[in-house]
Amino acid sequence: MLTARTRKRWVFREAPPVTPGNNHPDLAKHPPLLARLLALRGITTDAEAERFLKPKLTDLDDPADLPGCTNAATRLAQAVRDQQPIVIYGDYDVDGVTASAILWHTLAALGHQDVTTYVPHRLDEGYGLNAEAFTQFADTEDKPLVVSVDCGITAVEVAAHAKSLGLELIITDHHHFDADNLPDALALVHPELEDAADPSPLCGAGVAFKLAWQTARTFHDTDRLPSDLQKLLLDLLAFAALGTIADVVPLVGENRVLTVHGLSRIKHTNFLGLNALIDAAELRAEKVDAYHVGFVLGPRLNACGRMGHAKQAVSLLTDASPGRARELANFLTQENDRRRRTERQILQQAKDMVEQEGHAENDRRAIVLAHEDWHPGVIGIVASRLVETYHRPAVLLGIDTEKNEAKGSARSVDAVDLHACISENAASRCTRFGGHAMAAGMSLPPEAIYGFREALVESVNAVLPIEELVPTVKVDAELELRDCILPLFQRLESLAPFGRSNPKPRLLVRGAITARPAQRMGGEGRHLSVSLRDEQGTGLRAVGFGLGDLADDLPGGIAVDVVFQPKTNTWRGVTNPELHLLDIRPAESG
Repeated sequence: MLTARTRKRWVFREAPPVTPGNNHPDLAKHPPLLARLLALRGITTDAEAERFLKPKLTDLDDPADLPGCTNAATRLAQAVRDQQPIVIYGDYDVDGVTASAILWHTLAALGHQDVTTYVPHRLDEGYGLNAEAFTQFADTEDKPLVVSVDCGITAVEVAAHAKSLGLELIITDHHHFDADNLPDALALVHPELEDAADPSPLCGAGVAFKLAWQTARTFHDTDRLPSDLQKLLLDLLAFAALGTIADVVPLVGENRVLTVHGLSRIKHTNFLGLNALIDAAELRAEKVDAYHVGFVLGPRLNACGRMGHAKQAVSLLTDASPGRARELANFLTQENDRRRRTERQILQQAKDMVEQEGHAENDRRAIVLAHEDWHPGVIGIVASRLVETYHRPAVLLGIDTEKNEAKGSARSVDAVDLHACISENAASRCTRFGGHAMAAGMSLPPEAIYGFREALVESVNAVLPIEELVPTVKVDAELELRDCILPLFQRLESLAPFGRSNPKPRLLVRGAITARPAQRMGGEGRHLSVSLRDEQGTGLRAVGFGLGDLADDLPGGIAVDVVFQPKTNTWRGVTNPELHLLDIRPAESG
């Protein structure tokens, strides 16, 4: 029974080959397992390993090297000196909210007294810059300087509209763009502009942090900032880490530096809203890591933007008083609970549609679903859940019958550049489309959904092999159960924070013996607990989240092979190594 119920492919990842310029035996001072894991990340020398394992703030590129940053910083610094009103126009997700907060706090610290934030309503205005908002900005006696964060690089028409109104616009973004059709703005700040040879994969918050840093240097005309601004920039790393992790950009290079140092400061800043959010999430006693950002703090910041208006999240991280911060943090927690209930309902409907209408057949390697009752703010999360279940790109569309419009969110798998596949044929059906390799958003008429679906399926079929539709567990290395000791697991934690391009280690142990019958645990017995041992007497606990239904097939005394992630678990002051199971199957004979 166990064999029939575990259908995942186990595939060993291959480290880069040894060449004269790629000499991973230089990693000999590290434990062999850690050296292999580093090599799998393309890190093959001691110097590279040192930068990866102990990233320093001095490893960050000079913000002046970010395309467009110097021009934008010069104009912002002048606006501060002149006390010209500044509007920060941000996106409604965590990346946009934290990017807005970074720039707001920096401008306020420089002494600007008229900085406001604007975030569009997800449902009423949609993603990105919109012309009506700029018309409102211009309808003032003293026209503001507008700076976008995490959006705007494709807003050609809106930028032209802003210019016609006499508004100056600075655009900062990190999303894909058409190099032949860029918006006409005072400055464009984007890692991939100006034919950058090796662009940094910064998110919107990372770009905003670089701009804030350069603006402070420009305003004070020095690279060595006053101590109060130095401290502020260090504290703002917490927001940069939140945005970087939540936006699922590669956690390597500069992003790793921002994330490592930002996570260390999340609980140690004076930002009222961030502290209120941590308290509302009951994380005060925890060591906040990438997991807490991705699954606890991030969803709360996203919740009001998904279910209502993200301006509350921006206010929480910028101008909220102590009492208001506590109120907003609790509100975001309630909104997140409501979001989860709505998500579960839509997910079940979507799975039913997939199964009943045959959207997950081998010849249909992309899923496109639409429904009139689906909340547009939640469908992106549900699309991610469908990707996890069916291992192919998924697009969910919420249909607004009054506007005769379908708005959608899409998520992808590593093997498919979603932006490229949509751009190939399906984008021509859209009235609006944007995104990157792993995620995208779009709007289109309901009558165009069928054509969009067929075009996307055709494009994805051409690049996604059938064998990739089976859930795959990529194994990094194999070791013996007796090697799974606390010091090694603690050493492997130096690879954190984990995320895109830096996944958690996945290790294989063969021939472990179940010391006793496996047990179900957790609510409704959804999870699995297994005690494993080897012939030398080594014993370890293994936990499989979501694998509880395998318990009945795991009696005591059988040999199993397991793929797991190494964890350390502290209980009542005692820390032990623990295996978090990804898959388990009968041991291979011979």
